[in-house]
Amino acid sequence: MANGLIYAANRMSEISDTIVEIDNAMKWGFNFEMGPFETWDAIGLEASVEKMEKDGFQVPEKIKQMITAGNTAFYKTETGKRFAYDFTTENYIEVITSKNIVSLNALKGADKVVKSCSSASLIDLDDGVYCLEFHTKMNALNKEIIDFQHEAMEHVDANGSGLVIGNQAGGMPGAFSAGGDLFFMAGLAKEGKFSDIDAFLKEAQDGIQKGRYSTFPVVAAPYGMTLGGGCEVCLGADRIVAHAELYMGLVEIGVGLLPAGGGCLNLWKKFISTIPDPVTDIDHAKFFVPVFMSIAMAQVSMSAAEARANGFLGPKDRIVFNRDYLIGEVLKMVDEGYAPPVKRPIKVLGQAAQGMIDVEIFNMLKGKFITEYDAFLARRIAYVISGGDIRDNSTVEEDLILKLEREAFVDFWKEEKTIARVEHMLKTGKPLRN
Repeated sequence: MANGLIYAANRMSEISDTIVEIDNAMKWGFNFEMGPFETWDAIGLEASVEKMEKDGFQVPEKIKQMITAGNTAFYKTETGKRFAYDFTTENYIEVITSKNIVSLNALKGADKVVKSCSSASLIDLDDGVYCLEFHTKMNALNKEIIDFQHEAMEHVDANGSGLVIGNQAGGMPGAFSAGGDLFFMAGLAKEGKFSDIDAFLKEAQDGIQKGRYSTFPVVAAPYGMTLGGGCEVCLGADRIVAHAELYMGLVEIGVGLLPAGGGCLNLWKKFISTIPDPVTDIDHAKFFVPVFMSIAMAQVSMSAAEARANGFLGPKDRIVFNRDYLIGEVLKMVDEGYAPPVKRPIKVLGQAAQGMIDVEIFNMLKGKFITEYDAFLARRIAYVISGGDIRDNSTVEEDLILKLEREAFVDFWKEEKTIARVEHMLKTGKPLRN
């Protein structure tokens, strides 16, 4: 590491005029999370130089002069603006970026945080647009985030014109949100507080649906790991602006559960909403099977393009190749104007779909692609998506499917094999096939 950092410093004037171009080249060209000078700052400039000299490395004179002058970092943020050290002027110069790049850290440094708690923040992006940022471990959704989301919605409704749900956490590929807080729900289940689990789910569903039918647009900006509850947040948004590297999927069956934050409802809606209203002679079973398989097989996209092919991104959703532009691209969409959707009953397939899926499950069991418990979970998932015990091709209110989601989710927590799957995931980070 020391060799690489010293090499970058020695080649400064030959490669570029500023350290910013070198850092960007390493990030954009090699997919590094940080460039060499950003890395040096993360290690600690003074402490690392002291160790380098102690270990016999020849530190460039300009680096030592920089430290002697009291400049102990290559980058600094002041009043919401980012500055980089310039070796020519021996001073800091502002880092000029595209107008489409929004830095949440810079905005937070400029006192643009409107509301905050230990798990989330609401940041003012100007022009009436706000950003709801998660900052838990892996941006997992917990009760504090769910509660805070309602507060954020109320603030935007009273003071703004649009909401972006996104964050700029580090890491490659990083995590928009790795799902729900299993520790919290496992604790409730062990204490037999199933009514509390149902109440938590109801609040989460209400928050997502409130955003979907609000008077202002809610746009999700996912990247990297967007799993389980994180995926459900995106499916409930008006639009999605996704980074090209996107690992998106409803993976709850891996821990013996099913999507119960509106995931079953909104993925089904995502599929059938692509059908034009005048087209009535449609075989909805051909839409039902891929929706069911996505959830029952915990399918995860390997890119945003694959997420679109899997039906998680619709024709109005966008893909951005540079993650730095993600939040900025969302702002452009909010400017286009917005009219909230009308809440209508949705068509479901009822018992006919469940019979059709039973055949698929039988075949997968015979082929040993799934376990008996997977089959048990999958049948209930089909029951929920299809609207429960109703006739073929009926229309139901959205609240019915949301209720079925919650009932199934709570029932699954009462199963020993689900508890075993959750505990195994929390302990090892890997799914258990029991």
